[in-house]
Amino acid sequence: MNNRTYPRVSSYEQAKSEVPWHTKSGRLEFYRPEKEFIDSGENMVIYREPVDSTPYEPNVIVGKKHPGIRAKQPADYGIDPKDVSSETRQVRNVMMTNEELLVSKHPLRLKNYNHVYHTPKYRHGAHSTPVDTDVTGVWFGPFGDVYRHDKRMPSVVEGYVDINPLDARELGVEDGDYVYIDADPGDRPYRGFKEGSEEYKVARLILRARYYPGTPRGITRTWHNMYGATFGSVKGQEIREDGLAKSPETNYQAMYRSGSHQSATRAWLRPTQMTDTLVHKTMFGEGMEKGFAADIHCPTGAPRESFVKITKAENGGLNNQGVWRPASLGFRPTYENQAMKEYLKGRYVKGKG
Repeated sequence: MNNRTYPRVSSYEQAKSEVPWHTKSGRLEFYRPEKEFIDSGENMVIYREPVDSTPYEPNVIVGKKHPGIRAKQPADYGIDPKDVSSETRQVRNVMMTNEELLVSKHPLRLKNYNHVYHTPKYRHGAHSTPVDTDVTGVWFGPFGDVYRHDKRMPSVVEGYVDINPLDARELGVEDGDYVYIDADPGDRPYRGFKEGSEEYKVARLILRARYYPGTPRGITRTWHNMYGATFGSVKGQEIREDGLAKSPETNYQAMYRSGSHQSATRAWLRPTQMTDTLVHKTMFGEGMEKGFAADIHCPTGAPRESFVKITKAENGGLNNQGVWRPASLGFRPTYENQAMKEYLKGRYVKGKG
């Protein structure tokens, strides 16, 4: 917690003053002698590919072999080095050169899972729907509607996925359409799912698509602060006259018709986050401690990125008819009417004289 500088400058006290670094030696340390780091091949500064969200072979340590990197190999754990299935690829300590990596393929890319799906925190909310009231909820993105003219909406607001318009067009998806987001079938939306079952109906993720030119091609995004679907919320949609995704037993209000952002993401095992031997700074204050710290997502990283397959589910217009109205009126990216084009050029404001 450094409040001396604004904007915050990380490690300002250590770099500009004589405050020691929060390490065992009090200096910057670029080598980790702890067994957990050595076994993982992360005792030196390395680059490791993501487990998902890379077009190449997953979780590879990239670089030429070095005597200082002594990671345990897949065979040491009884794992086939070529096994890149859902569970195994999170703990593979395979090393490749740049050249070897660039000719490799992620297993999901070979199955037409072509979009990276990431779920960061919303700027104005953390783990709460933006935030507690309907009034604040309708400000969350372009799909808020206190009147819920489209009764498919689970609430006065609903989850959406940002997608580059060029990607969406290739998929036959218009702005505002509902789409299914399907991730690695080896373990998502849950392990051993069966299509057509009640559990699958609740867990499969469906979202509105929002045309967002600011996101790169091949990348999609959903904010993670909305309340996921439950058996009760799905039941509410089916039996309530107003169609709200609200549980008739508990009044729990979901913001997804089905699923949640975690239907398509998962956490991955990170042994170097569960070490009992690492010396580190305490969460608050200037103290030092050793071993496990709970508030770093424990032994796993935050569930953030994965490869997904996107398919159109329903039209965005009312009652599944036609295009979502703001797009049909010309007020959305790639649908701009002449008035919107003039507005974007700044021609709605004219100076005198």
